[in-house]
Amino acid sequence: MDSELSSEMIMEIMSRASLKTLGIMRCTSKELNALTYDSYLLDLYKKRNKIVSGFLIQNMRRGWMNIKQFAPSPESNTLDLGFLPYNAQILATSEQGIMVFKIQDPKNCRRYLYHVCKPTTKQVLALPRPKGNHTDQKFAIVVMGLKPLHYKIIRFSECRALRRWRKFHMVYRCEIFDSMTWKWRSLKHVALGDCVFLANPQPVTKSGSIYMLLTNNNILKFDADSEIWEVFSSPIPYDESRIPTELVKYGGKLGLACKPSNANGYWDIWVSKKDKLWEKEADVAVESNSERERLKALYDSHTSVMVDCETLLFYRLKQQDNNMISKIVLNDIPYQIFSFRSDFEPSDLK
Repeated sequence: MDSELSSEMIMEIMSRASLKTLGIMRCTSKELNALTYDSYLLDLYKKRNKIVSGFLIQNMRRGWMNIKQFAPSPESNTLDLGFLPYNAQILATSEQGIMVFKIQDPKNCRRYLYHVCKPTTKQVLALPRPKGNHTDQKFAIVVMGLKPLHYKIIRFSECRALRRWRKFHMVYRCEIFDSMTWKWRSLKHVALGDCVFLANPQPVTKSGSIYMLLTNNNILKFDADSEIWEVFSSPIPYDESRIPTELVKYGGKLGLACKPSNANGYWDIWVSKKDKLWEKEADVAVESNSERERLKALYDSHTSVMVDCETLLFYRLKQQDNNMISKIVLNDIPYQIFSFRSDFEPSDLK
């Protein structure tokens, strides 16, 4: 990054910018993009601006995923989710503070009504219903532009399974909603390899693309602009023992965290480089203090987020002593965790 300003001065300027401006800065250079994930800048930004930052927690009890909670990051404001319907199920969130949720149709218990909202301003808009009545599998939302706000919502649903030559291929129906046209469109079905399915972790969005982990540890990528799918390999070969693996973002880049069986409680972080090559971050090792703790996300370049039963834990990386910086007791064991950050400025959702 060619600039006569020092890194400290650049951070000082960025800490006073709006979230929209920060989003634009991420697209200007790799260096500025990495700075927006720096823990010092994020802590300074939260102190100087009225924003919320943390994780939306969706718990599951008696088969219902309608127990919602916001777990704020250190120094963040809190978020009231009481305006949501009691049976709202969170489907996806974006880094620009937009959320997608669904509720059961009171007139037909076999159908769902879909909504987009900005939780900080309590703005809610009903979305058109996708065609058909297929079981939802994955949702993701990608913000394509900020002025005006333009986003796309991608929906995976169950389609059918194909059996060919004693092989079992899962096929997913794919639909996309565009806020500019306010319509759903069907895309080409996605057929995966033999006995390969979408894994449970939430999709990761980066630079207009969506990344989803598959059960064979490969990664499914969808470019929201070109609307093209592709599958590429991860650095973790498929292992029948199924070592813990999570898709994460590290310094604004796509990352993959895994916990080898011989790692003595440490998680390795791999980062995707050019041409889909992976590089292990030699100076980063995420430690879990008990066997029950599981890595769920990297909040920033220096902070890991762990779950231990009904507790969410924030740990500072590269800090030897007292590295736990926040501990949040949850209402129940989390089923899904969504990264969330937002200001309190109203948005034109349509």
